[in-house]
Amino acid sequence: MIATALILFATLFTDAAQAGEFTTRDPVQAFVQGEYPLGDDYFINGNKDTRILRCALTREKNQTDGIALSEISIWGNRTGPWEIFNKQQDGSYSYAGTRHLPDTACMENCSTREYLTSGKCTWNKGWPK
Repeated sequence: MIATALILFATLFTDAAQAGEFTTRDPVQAFVQGEYPLGDDYFINGNKDTRILRCALTREKNQTDGIALSEISIWGNRTGPWEIFNKQQDGSYSYAGTRHLPDTACMENCSTREYLTSGKCTWNKGWPK
């Protein structure tokens, strides 16, 4: 029992440490290309033709400045999860882990096909149509 608890604690501590260790200038690229250990089962049917979801995070509403990213294939009940990236003073973003957002009114969406072709997203407000 104690050994199991220690293994669980070590796993949680390692995951938290890894989350804080990944930094990028482009969170969308890191998310789509899987440049860090993704916190959930994103891109279930592959990343070539799906929708990326984004929310800009602000200190006033979210207690942090940054960006939250997700992907539509795992949103059966439209609640998330989100990959959270905190903006750093130098303009880079550090991965903070996976969590749900209480308010998704900030949601925008973009086609991964567009992103993979051009390296850019045309963000459309709201839930994809």
